[in-house]
Amino acid sequence: MSTENPLSEENSASAENTSSVSNSSTQAEVREYVVGWLESHLPAEWVRAIEDGDAEALHKVRDLVPADKWFDSLAAAGLVAPDWPAEYGGLGLTGEQRRVVATELSRYKTPRFYNPIGINLVGPALLRWGTEEQKAAHLRPIASHREIWCQLFSEPGNGSDLAGLATMSARVEGGWHINGSKIWSSFAHLADWGIILTRSDPDRPKHEGITVFLLDMKTPGITIRPLRHITGDHEFNQTFYDDVFVPDSARLGPVNEGWTVAQTMLMNERTAGSGQGAALPGTVSGRSVSAIIARHTPVSDPELRRRVAQMWIEDQIITLTNKRIISRRRAGQPTGPEGSIMKLYSSEHTQRMHDLAIDLEGLNGVAWPEDDRWLKNTAWSFLRVRSKTIAGGTSEIQRNILGERVLGLPREPGLPKSTPWREIPRG
Repeated sequence: MSTENPLSEENSASAENTSSVSNSSTQAEVREYVVGWLESHLPAEWVRAIEDGDAEALHKVRDLVPADKWFDSLAAAGLVAPDWPAEYGGLGLTGEQRRVVATELSRYKTPRFYNPIGINLVGPALLRWGTEEQKAAHLRPIASHREIWCQLFSEPGNGSDLAGLATMSARVEGGWHINGSKIWSSFAHLADWGIILTRSDPDRPKHEGITVFLLDMKTPGITIRPLRHITGDHEFNQTFYDDVFVPDSARLGPVNEGWTVAQTMLMNERTAGSGQGAALPGTVSGRSVSAIIARHTPVSDPELRRRVAQMWIEDQIITLTNKRIISRRRAGQPTGPEGSIMKLYSSEHTQRMHDLAIDLEGLNGVAWPEDDRWLKNTAWSFLRVRSKTIAGGTSEIQRNILGERVLGLPREPGLPKSTPWREIPRG
């Protein structure tokens, strides 16, 4: 096995983005660039394992790619967020071109990234709402994996009704004091920064008195407590804020207009959850339809065979619908309810697919040798995707959005929208 590391200091330093691809390049040109870059920056043994389809060989060489140097090189090449402008570490590519990048990174099974909030939510929000100082300070560190971010939205009493949030921000000299609590805060225990929604004016209606801040997670007054998945993993947290000071320069967007800022992030979250997110492979791994078919074809049981075919059809529906959504955005059309449509459909499809993956294994789906990575990871994924219909907006909330905004059904009865937040009854 070769000991040469293509991500050595010398090679890493030469990885500065000199890409010849742009938003005018064809998809074939983008693919050629990405494949060429990967094959020159991954170990030869890694590339050979991908070409041979040798999962065991790939597993043995993964330690040859240090994660920190990998993300430095990937970011320098503009491949972490290729649709970001070049001045902020991207390539200025279109959504369709970004998906080409994502496809190749996935095909080469590159190291998974652990900054989905930074890439998929914070980055687009900064590009839309951030000051030049905020963009310059954060975008490149996000892309290079040097700033890990968390999302501080949901609260113990305000998950589905996010606009009813009760974490308060009050003006003080030079900035703001934040008091309250957030829950289901992914990666908060690892994060350098968080993006937080606060109630800045309780006398306004609940959608109008919200302000967003960029929060340094090392600020005094922040307490983080773990929440564990059914898999035993620690990703979620509950966070508490006691007179946490943030300077006004850390405010993202106008005062009391944070709900509009939040919508930018929520739509991106639903988009990422439906498979249209950043180029990098995501953190929630799982089985794909193609991998299931490759492992189990032919399927003798007629009912299981029908379910395999159904999963393939659903996968095609998701792929083609995502392409239509990207085409709309490329044409400059605004994001509509399609984010909720695809979030709902993709989440439930993912759960159905992992139910099928377990059922196809029979008894091997509930007991397996410790060294069988396929079975072990299939069981882990089956448990992990239970959260897909909750994270990023529950399926029930997505159906409410579609019922009201697409089908034109009446809203559920309640207080007028103009009711000040302070006057809304709270449980």
